[in-house]
Amino acid sequence: MVSLRKISSLAVIKYGIARDQLPRALIEELKNMEGMIKSDLTGEFILPFTYTSKLNIDWNAGEWRFRFLNQQPVKIRAGGRQSLGLAGGELFLFDDRKISIDDFKIDLDERKITFYGICSSVKNSDGRAFKSTICYPKFHNIEVMKMNSEVIGENGKIKLRERIFSRGRNVWITVNLGLDCESDSDSSVDYEGDEDEDYEGDEDEDYEGDKDEDYEGDED
Repeated sequence: MVSLRKISSLAVIKYGIARDQLPRALIEELKNMEGMIKSDLTGEFILPFTYTSKLNIDWNAGEWRFRFLNQQPVKIRAGGRQSLGLAGGELFLFDDRKISIDDFKIDLDERKITFYGICSSVKNSDGRAFKSTICYPKFHNIEVMKMNSEVIGENGKIKLRERIFSRGRNVWITVNLGLDCESDSDSSVDYEGDEDEDYEGDEDEDYEGDKDEDYEGDED
């Protein structure tokens, strides 16, 4: 169970609260936690076999910065809705949709960040509930960054996108699933032209057992 002290410290870091009046010991603790965020949850990542799809993730003074190669950064801060537009849709794997982020959660123990917000929808002017989790697992002692994004439609039906980037030059594997859960009957989530042709040809043979059978029957 996470201690109240740790929750409070993460809140100070997350919202960029001034620290000049805090005890010196607590200030040092906050510096150490920020150091963990920088070392464990940021870095430069590459989508294997593309080389040009390079994503830089940075954290500074309460702000996340995501930047693809040769593009303007996408910035996310706590404390209010952040309208990221189509750039947010591209970042979080839902191309041609606009993403807004309302909040995020940092979990240092699990080494992950979870973003909560809204994804645009042609079926609902208010958009659909959106969540994206970025985590940093290891495969054969090699660190990767895994992004899992989902849009939740009516009756809890989900459209899922998942992608794995390698850290640095460890270009050895890719997972680019583009899976849809119940999307064939979920017109509230699907939209015209939402096809998965971008994912054709991605093979998962490097991950034995990482197959699509759990989503059998899910067609666009």
